[in-house]
Amino acid sequence: MKLFDLVKNIDIQESNVKKNCNIEGMTADSREVKQGFAFICQIGTRDDGHKYIAEAIKNGAVLVVLQYKPENFKNFGDMPYILVANTREAEAKLWMEWYGNPAESIKIIGITGTNGKTSTSYMVKAILDEAGFKTALFGTIKSIINGKEFESKLTTSDPDELARLFALARDEGVEYAVMEVSSHALALEKTAGIGSFEIGVFTNLTQDHLDFHGTMENYRNAKAKLFKKCKIGILNSDDEASWVMLKSADKQMKPYFYGKAKYADFYADNIKYLGVDGIEYEFCVGGAGSFDDVDNQFTVKSPTVGEFYVYNTMAAAACGVVLCIDGEMIADALGEVKISGRMERIELDDAPYVIFIDYAHTPDALESALKSIRSFSGNGRVITVFGCGGDRDKSKRPEMGRIAAENSDFCVITSDNSRSEEPTEIIRDIIAGIDDGVCNHKAVVDRREAIEYAMNMARLRDIILLAGKGHEEYIDEKGEITHFSEREIVREIIYESKHHGDCRGN
Repeated sequence: MKLFDLVKNIDIQESNVKKNCNIEGMTADSREVKQGFAFICQIGTRDDGHKYIAEAIKNGAVLVVLQYKPENFKNFGDMPYILVANTREAEAKLWMEWYGNPAESIKIIGITGTNGKTSTSYMVKAILDEAGFKTALFGTIKSIINGKEFESKLTTSDPDELARLFALARDEGVEYAVMEVSSHALALEKTAGIGSFEIGVFTNLTQDHLDFHGTMENYRNAKAKLFKKCKIGILNSDDEASWVMLKSADKQMKPYFYGKAKYADFYADNIKYLGVDGIEYEFCVGGAGSFDDVDNQFTVKSPTVGEFYVYNTMAAAACGVVLCIDGEMIADALGEVKISGRMERIELDDAPYVIFIDYAHTPDALESALKSIRSFSGNGRVITVFGCGGDRDKSKRPEMGRIAAENSDFCVITSDNSRSEEPTEIIRDIIAGIDDGVCNHKAVVDRREAIEYAMNMARLRDIILLAGKGHEEYIDEKGEITHFSEREIVREIIYESKHHGDCRGN
């Protein structure tokens, strides 16, 4: 691509570029630079790309994009450079330009919040699909473009991958893209190449990612950035952070609120929790008034379990109403959608107990999942298998231990993506939050053994919650990623117990 075409939408502070030239590619990794590439100097949490300009030039870079001039910059002679205020923001815009700004032709619905992004995004996509639109979904579990699936590595893809996905969506004629937007992505300007969002959705704000953001205020402010470029905002009226989001939003944004109180624009009435069969309530259009061709009230019945999913389905339904999709279509879509690893019930042929898998890996999400289960556990016990991720916010570990203990009859504390940390140390941090006598618990470091331990002790009507992994089918320990599917493991243990004549439930 011609350089001048590539940088036409970049706010350039200084440059020595005098002539146009072809750029053959771009990268922020000096080791990946090839002849004709632009090298983008990023400042990371552990390293600084400006230190590797010489290596990039040696490998064939014909342009360097800088955030500042390093002390040795004069050693690079007349090397073409562009100085910008933020190289991450510039990179996102450069990649969108590289692919012809594909996001401009698609209406984008961005969903942010600590918990519920994945579930809500799948629900919104299901509603749009039911209404006959061509859709794409970009998120944690996978990306789906007009029915074609692509592997996801991050909640929000890096700028090069994100631009490529939008280009594929444009070429497929996609009308709406539903996108999970993480706080990391917003803080690191991954979405800077997207000019505007048709709708921004906020689910909630609870403790997470403090290892990256440092404070809850920084975490909240990162998420609030989404609403600086939204035409419509759909926010949780029962979460105080929504009002901060609104205060810093684009002044032209039209806000709507959803919640349990009847003063909200959209609210849930006559809520029924149906145990393992899900939830049911009347979705009502309140303060928002009426929308053309949309019912002001309709019944939502969803197979998802617990109070948390009342909010997720409300957020999705509100999106549908704002887009003037018929209430019956919205209800039909929400009645069918199931999300991998989100309060997912594992079907077991003859087991006398029930197993749920959930991605809950924050204190709030774990508490919501366990309280939902407790509400329909009856005379059965609640057995929780969980851990905490390594190299992440350590302050939430004892809190999750406390929550699990207070809402379970027995806890099996185990490993969950320990990464570079020792699993035993993470488990020790978790157990520090469990008061003696509150709940029986046992530490089983190996996660497969922990699951087997829970299943072996389960009796008739017990409910086991496998928390933390959700949709993930791998485990990350000591930098080694290996296949690990909890669904497969549960079925293997059931199979082995049958063939060894093991029988429970008496």
